[in-house]
Amino acid sequence: MKTIDTTVNISLKYSVNEKKLSEIIKSGEIEKKYLAHIFAFFADVPVPDMMAFIKKYDISQSLIKKYYFKHVKKFYPNAELENVFSSK
Repeated sequence: MKTIDTTVNISLKYSVNEKKLSEIIKSGEIEKKYLAHIFAFFADVPVPDMMAFIKKYDISQSLIKKYYFKHVKKFYPNAELENVFSSK
């Protein structure tokens, strides 16, 4: 799943790997050091790739939805992702 790594790290000095990103999301909290990476994940990663990522790292759709609405939507709304949430 090289797309996730490439997309969330493309314009930043330091990178985050997929495992760390999944751990941050699973924690339900924001790590300020990785804030730009988190926003890039929710705003720039295509939804099908995001769904593959959450499956790979055993993240429930309810958890990803909760994380998105709590930490991301206010700054980077993603209508396509919200459509996925509403169709479930």
